[in-house]
Amino acid sequence: MPRLKVAFFASRSRFSELAFRRLASAHDIVALALPRARGLRQTLRRLAGRPESPLESLARELEVPIIEASNGVGSVLPQDLRDPRPDVLCIAIFPHRLARELIEIAPLGAINAHPSLLPRHRGPLPIFWTYHADDRRTGVTIHHASERLDAGDIILQQGFELARGYPAAALDADMAERAAPLLCEAVEQLGRGRAPRVAQDEGAATRAPVIERGVPMVDFDRWDVERVWHFLAALCPRYREPLVDDAGTPVMYERVEGFNSDGSRGDPGRALRCDDGWVLHCRGGTVKLAKRK
Repeated sequence: MPRLKVAFFASRSRFSELAFRRLASAHDIVALALPRARGLRQTLRRLAGRPESPLESLARELEVPIIEASNGVGSVLPQDLRDPRPDVLCIAIFPHRLARELIEIAPLGAINAHPSLLPRHRGPLPIFWTYHADDRRTGVTIHHASERLDAGDIILQQGFELARGYPAAALDADMAERAAPLLCEAVEQLGRGRAPRVAQDEGAATRAPVIERGVPMVDFDRWDVERVWHFLAALCPRYREPLVDDAGTPVMYERVEGFNSDGSRGDPGRALRCDDGWVLHCRGGTVKLAKRK
């Protein structure tokens, strides 16, 4: 099939970078839209000597125009893409919804790569909520984008089993590796007029909103010790459950080392100090939380 003109909406992430590379090998990327780096994030990137992400560097190497998007649904406007006139818009972890007028500028519409098995975990934090929901299976979905966040008809899905305590950072990398070829395949299907439209089951939809720092997320009254360990171990150090020890001091753990199904009768959620960390009591056992070595 002929090469399509693609406008790519992304973030400065490995997920976006791999998808961009894969698409650029088969099609013509005519624009890259990225969220505008502001404030502290922009300052830290400059001080670190990394003014550009690998994705931005690749785009400049390929002479792809970069659009910096501000906050909001209308952060990228139809006139931004009037000259390149893309055939399709591809989204891979872009933090803003696209306005209907923007989607309609491309004859083939817009498609989105989302790191969950939709309709589960619609929203900006799907990996966190995959662990929180204790899902044993996860995956990547490519779907038609619409004005409703992550709610469009599904084109392709690829699922896989999620190992217990599997690090969230590793799952991020797995999602990126799987999403890139899947997104490219969906573009090929669109170009041939063969892309499916499988409606999402609204009754099975769950949300994956951003969580506020310091908000407790573990349900110690209901979760057993293995589930607590799985959640804490997978997400540390990206997320730490706000805990206090027996002296009322915040528990600043650096690692979650394991759990013991010893039938502990301690109060669930109570953390007791030990020589190299804390012992966290849970339903049916304890989880070992370790200090920085």
